[in-house]
Amino acid sequence: MQQSPSKYMILLYWDKATWYALGSLAASLQRSQIPYEIIKEDPISHIQAKIDHGFHVIYGESTRITTLSSLKDRLKNINKQISSSKVLTVIGGFHASGDPQKILKMGADYVIIGEGEVTFPEFITTLVNNEFQHNSITSLPGIAFFNEYGEYVQTPSRDRINLNDHCPYSDNKDFPLHPPIELMRGCSFRCRFCQVPYVYGNPRFRSIDTITKIVEHYIQHFRPLKKNIDIRFIAPNSLGYMEKKRGQPNYEALIKLLKRLSQYNIRIFFGTFPSEIRPEYITNKTIILFDEVTNRQVSVGFQSGSDRILHEMRRGHSVADGLQAYDLLISRGLTPIFDFILGVPSETTEEQWQTLTLIRELGRKARVRLHYFIPLPSTPWENSSPAPLDSEVYSEIGRLARAKIVMGMFAKQLEIAYKAK
Repeated sequence: MQQSPSKYMILLYWDKATWYALGSLAASLQRSQIPYEIIKEDPISHIQAKIDHGFHVIYGESTRITTLSSLKDRLKNINKQISSSKVLTVIGGFHASGDPQKILKMGADYVIIGEGEVTFPEFITTLVNNEFQHNSITSLPGIAFFNEYGEYVQTPSRDRINLNDHCPYSDNKDFPLHPPIELMRGCSFRCRFCQVPYVYGNPRFRSIDTITKIVEHYIQHFRPLKKNIDIRFIAPNSLGYMEKKRGQPNYEALIKLLKRLSQYNIRIFFGTFPSEIRPEYITNKTIILFDEVTNRQVSVGFQSGSDRILHEMRRGHSVADGLQAYDLLISRGLTPIFDFILGVPSETTEEQWQTLTLIRELGRKARVRLHYFIPLPSTPWENSSPAPLDSEVYSEIGRLARAKIVMGMFAKQLEIAYKAK
């Protein structure tokens, strides 16, 4: 393929379920002076328009299990309607990292495995400078593809990045992206259903100084646009920020962060989606931290009303820990939003009822997001089947939903889980 390196364009697909990943990805492209645009809805017209103007297109998308079906349709349409010599499709994200061969078989040309901030721009630069030849990227870490013989190739994994070295937002004037600020990446716990520790490893933290600079940029960006500037965060466990030992909150670092940010005229949302909190981290000492924030709701991963199931999950906390978190939050005038999962492997009907009974009791003063177990790639339970729900359990879930005790995408997750079998 003869292609001028200067005549290419990256098109990144915006999806409401995965757009948080685009902030840091777009920032890394800007940093490397790689041209890109963010697109929405049907990508075909956007791709064709660039091709008509003489561009070679690299189409990129981040995916998770809830977007697999729509991703498959988009890849099918791109491969059917656009010449393969004019467009390359590159997919990243949790599901792509966990099961790259599946994504390639769906029609993607390449998969970025793990963190994309360094891999993606390096991948693009290498391809462009070598006229888009497959063999030019075989030495790059963190890539998967099928070679010209149809053989699966996966290069070695890439070293973990330092979050302080990478911007989480894009200030592109045509499509700025300012997602919640990622406090930490990775997790020191090893829950058997969760991809985070198996894709990202042990936690790495953004420094308080770096977070402060990001917040200052958000203020500068949003001040002309909004009366209230909301600052939100991404973390698998907000109260685990800067912890030196697993299970022991770093109170000094947490209060320093919140005090630092409270000097600005902003609204701080801490311990809310997408940064829930483990229940055992909510203590008499840490509960006081919520006096420094705006939100009066706190997201907590309770997960099950059965101690045996919590043990099977490798959660590292008990039902009693969840109840203590509930009492502490309520006593402080805070509303807990608990996450629970039904259908995990080996769960009995009796244990499902234990969870539902607890949910009904907690629902008097708390809110509950109810999930159905979906086996995710790269996790210890990736090949496990969900435990079935009997009709009475399902009916009770309906009653809890009608009573506005439970919320979430339970029915959709149930559908996805059974399709994944």
